[in-house]
Amino acid sequence: MNFREAMQPGMTSMEYLDIPHDERYEAIVNAIGYEDVKQCIPFSLDRLKKEFEKDKHMNGTGIGKWDIAAGFVCEYGNARYIGSRLTSLYRRIGVDTFSPSDGVCILKCCARMWIQESEREEVADASVQ
Repeated sequence: MNFREAMQPGMTSMEYLDIPHDERYEAIVNAIGYEDVKQCIPFSLDRLKKEFEKDKHMNGTGIGKWDIAAGFVCEYGNARYIGSRLTSLYRRIGVDTFSPSDGVCILKCCARMWIQESEREEVADASVQ
């Protein structure tokens, strides 16, 4: 089962793609478990915040570490599955068919969620003082 089948049974691929990218992946992160996915992110919150300020896709971090965290080694147009903590989490929602880009999108979405959570906490802390 792929992510579309797990998250939106009965929906066609084209219908699923009509759901905004961030909305699709945020639903996947929440279904798998936000805190668990967060533990799979290969960068610190500080590094993510710095990269996010420059580019919301955080492409300055380099794709290699994201790929490995997503369970793949990708080089020269080939992707070799190595598994990861993240790919083992997919079983929670019955997913057994996935790509490197699925994992990277899940991780980067979770990273953006983490940054937003951190910003909300900073605002809350400032208002308490």
